Amino acid sequence: MDVRRIMKIMDASYRTRRTIEKSLHEIDRRALNAMVLVKRHGTRLAGYGVVAEAFREQASSLKESAAPLQQAIDPLVRAHMRILQHRRFSEMQRRTNEAMRLHGAAQAFRCHAEVALDSAIRAAEGDALKVLRRLLGTVIRLQEGIAEQEYVVTNGRIEAALSENSGAPLMRVSHEMGVAVAKVREAIWEYRGELEEILNESSASF
Repeated sequence: MDVRRIMKIMDASYRTRRTIEKSLHEIDRRALNAMVLVKRHGTRLAGYGVVAEAFREQASSLKESAAPLQQAIDPLVRAHMRILQHRRFSEMQRRTNEAMRLHGAAQAFRCHAEVALDSAIRAAEGDALKVLRRLLGTVIRLQEGIAEQEYVVTNGRIEAALSENSGAPLMRVSHEMGVAVAKVREAIWEYRGELEEILNESSASF
């Protein structure tokens, strides 16, 4: 994994988390608006009140699930920095050995050092791949949560359609919730695609 890849992951992680946080805030605000409408109309909109509360609970759960996105970057950067350090040291040693034209015992020591460095590089690359896979697992779990949120959106639209007199305001709220959820879904799908591309590139070179 090179500097370009690690920067791409960092930028994508930050951008995705910001999109998620903003969209979930919108979802929570729309759910509160819906609950205000429900209270104004009493038991007639009790069904939609359940939907609005489910929206708030699911949004809170998604926010917690999104937290590890940025947290996973630190160990990934550390693993990458170890790779770079080992590679630079290996290159310096190679140039030094070529300049000195070592023979005999010194040559054997050089070979042993090169093997040790290669092993260290492979270990660091393996650590980076493990972090990437964990990060991808987090994204997949987020997608599952978004699917549940979209199910709640559908229920909200059904409840709004069944609500007499108050259907139009609730339909508007449900539509706005749906738009916010769609933004999260699109951001996560894009992020997953970037991670899978980087993971495939890294696995191919490992």
